Amino acid sequence: MSGMNNSFKIFALLLLLSPGIISGQDVQALLISEDQKSTSIYGFVRGGFYGNIDDDDNKPYFSSAFSDFSLKAESKDNPHYKAFADLRFRYGTEFLKPVSRVNLREAYIKLNGQKWDVTAGQTIIKWGRTDFSNPTSKLNPQNYISRSPDPEDMDLGNLLMEAKWYPASAVSFEAVAVPYYRSSALLIDPIPLPSYVKINQITTLLTAKEMFSYGLKAQMHLTDIDMSLSWFDGFDPMPGVALISFNLDMTGPIPVPTAELAMTPYKLRNLGFDFETTTGSIGIRGEAAWSLPYKSYKTNEYVPIAEIKYVAGIDWMPGNWRFTAEYSGKVIPNFEASPVEPFIGTEFDLTQLAILMADPDFVPEDYVRQQVGAFNRLYNYQLERSYHSAGLRIETDLLYAKLTPSVFALYNFTSRDFLLMPELKYKPADGLTISAGGDFYSGHKGSIYDLIDEFMNCIRIAVRVDF
Repeated sequence: MSGMNNSFKIFALLLLLSPGIISGQDVQALLISEDQKSTSIYGFVRGGFYGNIDDDDNKPYFSSAFSDFSLKAESKDNPHYKAFADLRFRYGTEFLKPVSRVNLREAYIKLNGQKWDVTAGQTIIKWGRTDFSNPTSKLNPQNYISRSPDPEDMDLGNLLMEAKWYPASAVSFEAVAVPYYRSSALLIDPIPLPSYVKINQITTLLTAKEMFSYGLKAQMHLTDIDMSLSWFDGFDPMPGVALISFNLDMTGPIPVPTAELAMTPYKLRNLGFDFETTTGSIGIRGEAAWSLPYKSYKTNEYVPIAEIKYVAGIDWMPGNWRFTAEYSGKVIPNFEASPVEPFIGTEFDLTQLAILMADPDFVPEDYVRQQVGAFNRLYNYQLERSYHSAGLRIETDLLYAKLTPSVFALYNFTSRDFLLMPELKYKPADGLTISAGGDFYSGHKGSIYDLIDEFMNCIRIAVRVDF
């Protein structure tokens, strides 16, 4: 009997992968049951492109094109265990660079007890309850330059172990251990650097013994409100930029600088609180987190300043409409103004450098290190004592949910960074989705969005078939 079931699974998988069989059908899962056991195999095929405008000649070009294949497998033996895997293959280009990669996005096993469960493997764990930003979430890295129409593709899996305990219906406890470090892909990764600057990216998993991180969380489920208290101690998925070496060649008529930089993880403690409740037809969510790095930004330019972040949001769904609004802010209690400008976003003034070098106490490497520190503060939004921003998403369903237009806008009142993301999704048949949208970044001179708008501003079109 077992041999027949295994043969049927293989035959069904071949049917799903055959282009002659998948013809727009919405086959969400293959289900094979033996008592409480079940196995599902599903996924999608997706293709699309990103179009940009060259700032030099104002001509359109394709910066990215992709062909994606996703295969997901899920096996359950309720109530004992669950195994899940999500395998992705991408072929195409990203920011004019060829891409051909296989990515095991998730692959984990979850064991269930009567009042506990344990998960081990590559998985995505997101803490927090707000929609646009999550200051309490430090467990999963993200790809902020993801070339995908699905925002969830920004989330990256992490090798970890998670244990949950449910002593009562109103209370649960969670512990997560992350033995290695996986870095986020930062928005600045595609920025063209000055000719005298070299930067070393983190491209692999860092497996040194000291890269261990952990998180603890307690959740309370009360009558009218859910809330959580969390603690993270470890390495932030967002690394900083450190100065490795600096040299100033004085043999020519003008000084010629060279600098080597490296993305460098830093360790911190993050105490967080979040809640969720409702009043009538309106949902209310909030988060707050206090982040305290172990090292000081004064002696380590890649380390941010300790800060307090807070977020408050609401959602409202009248009829077919969905509105989500969110305010977020931060305050830096021990703020000190940066003594220099960031090294990216400003021109290297050799005349000013010559004036500085006339001072016998001037140390060029210390000056460049301050510039690198200023850039980290620019990227982390720490050039001012406090920041305030707001976001809004509006979405609705038309034509019996076949057509879904939406728009998302985010504005930082302090830095004046602005993001607009309109999108239109059309589902003409079961399992078939056609989407078109765009990303528009804008900022004042030298801001983060000003630095990235040339390669991040785009229109995008994608077609996806689920099976």
